[in-house]
Amino acid sequence: MAIVAGLVAACGSEGENGAAGTNGANGNASSAPAASSSGTGADTPSGAGTGDAGQAGGEAAQKVTAAIQQALQQSPVMFTTESAELSEKSKSALGEIAKAMQGNDVKIAVATHAGYPDAEKSKALSEKRAEAISAAFEGAGVAKDRVKSEATGNEKAQGDKALDTQITVAQ
Repeated sequence: MAIVAGLVAACGSEGENGAAGTNGANGNASSAPAASSSGTGADTPSGAGTGDAGQAGGEAAQKVTAAIQQALQQSPVMFTTESAELSEKSKSALGEIAKAMQGNDVKIAVATHAGYPDAEKSKALSEKRAEAISAAFEGAGVAKDRVKSEATGNEKAQGDKALDTQITVAQ
């Protein structure tokens, strides 16, 4: 089960006009099909702490979830059009999430997208973006096996949705 964390940064954020040709990423994720952009994660603890991890694991997952929400709210993970290069602000946000992952075994999942009509081109760029995020986490001290990447290309998100990167806590 994944606890989905993040905020739709395109609502009121600078530089995001939702143009179909723009391939950025901003930390959007929702925990319900019709979730609003205010996704605070307040309802997510119900799934945390269940299973083998127990209460301590649930607390660590909640801590990481809160760090994801805060970091992405302050600085969404952004890419420029046709690029897999992370901005310094995005690297900083990922570093804050990595700090919250220190001293626990919480794993995260990262889903990246690219909105090209060409499926192969979208998949390739999405994979490069996922690799850039994984490398940033690894550079910040998070073991590679704790970050699961899902590069979806244009399969799960198109248009404005392809601008969003989801970062979740995996249970």
